Amino acid sequence: MTIVLEMPPVLGEIDPLVVSLKRELADSLPEEKLSALEIAIAEALTNAVEHGASASVSQPIAVSASSTDLGVTIEIIDAGDQVPHDLYDEVVSLDDIDPLAESGRGLSLIRHLSDKLIFEQRDGRNRLELQFLRAETECR
Repeated sequence: MTIVLEMPPVLGEIDPLVVSLKRELADSLPEEKLSALEIAIAEALTNAVEHGASASVSQPIAVSASSTDLGVTIEIIDAGDQVPHDLYDEVVSLDDIDPLAESGRGLSLIRHLSDKLIFEQRDGRNRLELQFLRAETECR
């Protein structure tokens, strides 16, 4: 199953999209992994809206989800080439994050909640691929 969606680069559009994706993928992952997926997608979309260039160039953010026997792959593509290519390489451990801080948790949450993360820039766009495997594994 593959789901393809677009959303305008507006913070208020994130929750409805995430809720819709979670509902569609409910049978694809165990509940714990589904919750991790929900948090990681919400954080990634928030980053795309707040730090990407989609809003300034009036381009939608593309979101796709593919489900296989192994798990779910999420792809988020937003406009912008200003994000460092190594953005997700060295993120803070979840143990070192201040839970009361207003910001600064997103990258670590995205990195540590997903089983595999690929980030690349291509043709003036940022592409983030997150994989969530059905079985517990460590393949970051």
